[in-house]
Amino acid sequence: MGNQISFSEIEYQGKRKKTQKEKFLERMRAIIPMDKWCAIIRPYYYENGNGRQPIPLDTMLRMYLVSLWYNLSDEAAEDLIYESMSVRNYVGITGDAPDSTTLCKFRHILENNNLTKVIFDELTKLLETKKVMFKKGTIVDATIIDAPHSTKNKDKKPTPEMSATFKKGPRYGLKAHIGVDRDSGLVHSVAITTAKEQDIANAVKVLHGKEEIVQGDAGYVSIEKRLDICELYQDGTGQTEKLERGHKKKISTFKKRTDVKFVINKKRSQIITKEDKEAEREKSRVRWKVENPFCIVKHIFGFRKTRYRTMAKAAHKLLMLFALANLYHCVQRKITLK
Repeated sequence: MGNQISFSEIEYQGKRKKTQKEKFLERMRAIIPMDKWCAIIRPYYYENGNGRQPIPLDTMLRMYLVSLWYNLSDEAAEDLIYESMSVRNYVGITGDAPDSTTLCKFRHILENNNLTKVIFDELTKLLETKKVMFKKGTIVDATIIDAPHSTKNKDKKPTPEMSATFKKGPRYGLKAHIGVDRDSGLVHSVAITTAKEQDIANAVKVLHGKEEIVQGDAGYVSIEKRLDICELYQDGTGQTEKLERGHKKKISTFKKRTDVKFVINKKRSQIITKEDKEAEREKSRVRWKVENPFCIVKHIFGFRKTRYRTMAKAAHKLLMLFALANLYHCVQRKITLK
């Protein structure tokens, strides 16, 4: 016998106005390739047996996405399903919601099998196939995600894998580096480091090597002179020399391809004349696209501070958040992927 509809559900169905939360969930439901994502996770998910049947995979995946969109803990995600009828309809629950432990175990399946990386890469390929992402140019940037620095814990130490830095005041946490497609503004590469890591030292991690133009802010000044960048864009003239101990060491004789252009903003101390200000303004008219994914992740999804104590868990969450940020960006531009 099916579940009987309640009076609250009848009242909810009869209301005249759609809330912003309902509109958001409907738009994300329409654009998320749920079948493809479930196909990626299904080989690692629980199999049906003779005992208690597992919760449907698509239900758990939607519950996990809700926890990301609203930056909720497992317990808060469970509570939201009970409190919000629009969330219940999106997740597809008519009875009791999956408890927080079930959501935690589902998240561990994604993390232990590195499925967030697979989902992010598959979405990037889909965006390329649909001619939404072109990868002809890349804009690089990084942002700091704060972490708890309290020592009121069992080890009497702050989050062990994070580090301190100084940006408009002392900060403690991790740093998310991204490479954004210059034409579409969509994220194609993500790298996670501690907060004290320099932006320029990790730029090579978010470049794919086929760009015609690379853009960045003043934190990437002289990026074209770095050895790792020269290796990435080399024209085949790299050399090695043999040292006395028999080890090989690459020397900086790599020549970059002439078809790669680096457009980097100057430091404030170097902007003197009116012509300099106008030139920097022209660079920023394109470079602002890299700030849009940060805006979505931090302000719309609310992920300004991580509650995880390890870099690996935070990295998995950020990969999914930037994948969802790409989809949200497509929703804003009214792009369909199905």
